[in-house]
Amino acid sequence: MVEPSCPALVILDDDDFRRSLIKTFDAKHFTVTFAEDGEPAVKVLEKERRAFHVILVGLNLATKKGIATLDYLKTRREKIRCGLIIIADPSPQVRTYAPWVDETLLRPVDAEYVAKRARTYCSC
Repeated sequence: MVEPSCPALVILDDDDFRRSLIKTFDAKHFTVTFAEDGEPAVKVLEKERRAFHVILVGLNLATKKGIATLDYLKTRREKIRCGLIIIADPSPQVRTYAPWVDETLLRPVDAEYVAKRARTYCSC
């Protein structure tokens, strides 16, 4: 039996891991929109008004990438009703986001595991 499609938005600037996720998510029957950083992702969320079941955000605390995107998502949390997963390097700073996101996955993390966790938010 084939699992139903699950719409997901993945915001991740790591090319190798993003390619791995694309392959894995395709095999797991996700309908995925990928963005390399927050600006195009926010445009997708504002312009297209797509109904995503899960959003994954790569958070890089060293370069501060992903923080503005998370801040945007936090302000829109009530309107964006879906699972929100952070993928981040281990750091005590990650805890500041933990109270309002659904899950935090720490690198290194396997694409198969990310897909398994993302599937739990699919209400197909």
